[in-house]
Amino acid sequence: MEKSGFFNSINGDRRYQAKDFAEYFNSFITNGVFPKPSTACQVMGDNNNMTITFKQGKAWINGYEYYNDSDLILNIDAADGVLNRIDRVVLRMDTVGRAINAVVKKGDFQSTPIAPDLQRDADRYELGIADIYICAGATSIVQANITDLRLNTSLCGIVSFVNPIDTTAIFNQYESWFESKVKQYENDMSAREGDLYTQFNNWFNNVKGQLSGDVAGNLQNEINMLQSRRQIFISNNQPTTANSGDIWIQELTS
Repeated sequence: MEKSGFFNSINGDRRYQAKDFAEYFNSFITNGVFPKPSTACQVMGDNNNMTITFKQGKAWINGYEYYNDSDLILNIDAADGVLNRIDRVVLRMDTVGRAINAVVKKGDFQSTPIAPDLQRDADRYELGIADIYICAGATSIVQANITDLRLNTSLCGIVSFVNPIDTTAIFNQYESWFESKVKQYENDMSAREGDLYTQFNNWFNNVKGQLSGDVAGNLQNEINMLQSRRQIFISNNQPTTANSGDIWIQELTS
């Protein structure tokens, strides 16, 4: 279905719902908490009891705004005497209740506890703000046991404008192309080397069969001589220590 907006209404022919505006804003504003102030929606402990402070701030979830203009005090359920627990503080958008609220999701008692999962479906969408480790027998929440999740983009993140381009698919396509070209080059080089090797052996065997022993021996001697370093003599008289292949430059006197 084609949709467009937003246009002035004439006799009520252009009516828009809140979800239409939310979809519009969600197309270029990402989910998360707003970056200023730095304490926006931060969870603080050290109240000397089983409560936490949810700092004032703004957040954005799927095109809908959350704004808390004062610090909130949230209660934490009592600790167990033997087992530990991790509670997760979330911002929950409730599409049925039509509201966004800060909520404490209680974890399960375990010796090695894990935080509750976030709910993200048609009814609710949650941002993870902080995890609170509640050790067995705890009577207060200390800041050291609070893990800030606001910068974790998979759980919460910071509000920004326009999602950056995901170049993963482009890079994977380039990498696949590059690897195929390297493989093709290696195969071509191997085939070329094999072809040259075969051609040389065929030529050498053909020439070797046509040469007599003396000619072949002389040819080898010439090759050996060329491979050795030549000496250059500059003198009026013919050098007595020269070898075959050396160069004699005779000086002329006026």
